[in-house]
Amino acid sequence: MKRLMLILCILTNVLVYTSCGKSNPEVKKPDVVKPDPTGGDDDLTRLTKDEKFTNPIMPGGPDPWAVQKNGVFYYTFTQGSKLVLIQTKNLSELASGLRKDVWTPPANQAYSKNIWAPELHEINGKWYFYFAADDGANANHRMYVLENSSPDPMQGSWILKGKVSDPTNLWAIDGTVLNYKGELYMIWSGGNAGAPPQNIYIAKMSNPWTITGDKVMIATPNYDWEKKGNPINEGPQVLFNPDGRVFVIYSGSGYWSDGYCLGQLSLKSNGDPMNPGDWTKNPQPVFSMLAPSKAYGPGHNGFFKSPDGKEDWIVYHARSVANDGNAGRSPRMQRFTWNTDGTPNFGTPSNTDIPQTRPSGETIRYIYPKTNWSVADFSSEESANSSKLLIDGNAATFWVTSYTSNSTNYPDHFITIDMGVVCKINGFIFNQKEDDRKIKELQVLISNDNKTWENLGVFALNNIDLMKLYIDLPQQKQCRYFRLVPKSGHDSQRQPALAEVAAFRLKDE
Repeated sequence: MKRLMLILCILTNVLVYTSCGKSNPEVKKPDVVKPDPTGGDDDLTRLTKDEKFTNPIMPGGPDPWAVQKNGVFYYTFTQGSKLVLIQTKNLSELASGLRKDVWTPPANQAYSKNIWAPELHEINGKWYFYFAADDGANANHRMYVLENSSPDPMQGSWILKGKVSDPTNLWAIDGTVLNYKGELYMIWSGGNAGAPPQNIYIAKMSNPWTITGDKVMIATPNYDWEKKGNPINEGPQVLFNPDGRVFVIYSGSGYWSDGYCLGQLSLKSNGDPMNPGDWTKNPQPVFSMLAPSKAYGPGHNGFFKSPDGKEDWIVYHARSVANDGNAGRSPRMQRFTWNTDGTPNFGTPSNTDIPQTRPSGETIRYIYPKTNWSVADFSSEESANSSKLLIDGNAATFWVTSYTSNSTNYPDHFITIDMGVVCKINGFIFNQKEDDRKIKELQVLISNDNKTWENLGVFALNNIDLMKLYIDLPQQKQCRYFRLVPKSGHDSQRQPALAEVAAFRLKDE
């Protein structure tokens, strides 16, 4: 009997240890194991070169604007109730960017509501956030600006410097800054209490928050293509060509119409920006709707350089469906070139079904094939949404933890993937499930033997449907297994889901 009891105790301890090991693996740094030569880990030809992206670069968000400094892009857009910034090194991977709500206006102010067309500018070593806002009535829209002394606009404090207005103090939106020959100018769209027509004005500035002197109108909608929906000129954006010539690219017609498009103003060489006679309007739009590309109402753009500074790019918004002014506007980007006369050539809107080459200088990753991958272990699954769907290469299918029976809850979820051989890993790519059950915080662990584990940390996944979310590791790792442990979700559901996971490496220098 004593011997039988001893055997039972030993078996019980083994079972407890095994059970605990599943959800709480022994966490320590795995022994270094050389990659399996049969896996061809250093043969990058067997990996997929991740050199393409597809438009849109985010599911939604009108009035895109991007500015870059020291290899980092800061992106913003019309959110409506606050100012947000997204930080990323690769603008084609905007969906993965670090997002921060940087300023929310106090209630019951003239600028508390309807925050439109924000733009971020660095002027004289400080950051300035320009935006239009009102008190809830569109007729009261005016332009305002915040200041931040921090070198990093994601840090520091934003201080309201006040309203940016000329002496008439009339309706004004879409303000941008022209820095030309040592002088600052404000360029914006204005009208009569928001009623058409909307014109483009310019005025001198004595500092980044103060207009001095009278405004001058440099454009009014006088062509049919500027009058679709309503006669409107808005969203002016400054563009310098390689020789320093100044252009203002603006949006013509109502944003809700398919005919919303981009027009062009050209300042003559060494011209005076305050002299309307020195500006010439192009009689035809320079960028407009293209139905085969699912680009309806393309407009309200910004410009940026590729990370290596060799290419010029435009970012703009458009709708994917025709004849629906209420449909969401999503940001897209594409490369443009210069004509022999020095004018920009934007081409036509890129097709959302055709992948585009990334901007030169962006990070190029090599994605591992998943042919020999398998699920080594998991906490739970729905029978119709099994764990193996996480690695089937199809973002439309997904793994869902159990909720119809024997439901599991945070923090008791995990899934372990076996890549078949030890691989060099620089990061992971995730696709969130559409709609609900998205993961907010995800812990990643790696192992060579599926027994001892190294904790790589907890990473944030953005609340974005289906699009690729890139997680870059601080340094390259080697592993055969990786374990994903969802820690929290973006909604109240206690059982998370995940559509797809992939692993990538970088080319060794």
